Amino acid sequence: MKKRLIVLASAAGVAGVIAVGGAAAYGGAFNPASNPEANAPAEPVTQESYDAAYATFRDCMKDAGASLFSERTVGVVHEYSYWEGDKSAHDRCYVDFAPVDFRWQVANSYDSPTYVSLRECLTDLGVEPGKDVETVWEQVQAADIDVVECTLGPGLG
Repeated sequence: MKKRLIVLASAAGVAGVIAVGGAAAYGGAFNPASNPEANAPAEPVTQESYDAAYATFRDCMKDAGASLFSERTVGVVHEYSYWEGDKSAHDRCYVDFAPVDFRWQVANSYDSPTYVSLRECLTDLGVEPGKDVETVWEQVQAADIDVVECTLGPGLG
């Protein structure tokens, strides 16, 4: 059986960009409606708690005999890859990490590579980028910026 690689990228907040590692694009692995504790007000996620939750997730994968590789930190978000055959281990391990990962990515999306690129595209058009994600996204839509071209480059979308 040929192993197939699953590469994960984190970029919260932009339609059409996969944010695996964040519950938004994970397809609902983190479902607050199915977990009453998730509906309670959450403590803010700190860098320390995010890193600790990621370490627990990584250890869970290792204990399940699954490998994470191509691990790296982009900005403040952990990215990784795993083999398709390890998907069940990933699903089992990620469910506990998902709420922390999701909140961390949303809280830090303004400084994500995606939003850095979007702010650069706005600046190139002579638009002063807003100071939060919502404002930047509204400006991108109002300026009719091609998000894929802006974030990946011309002809790559």
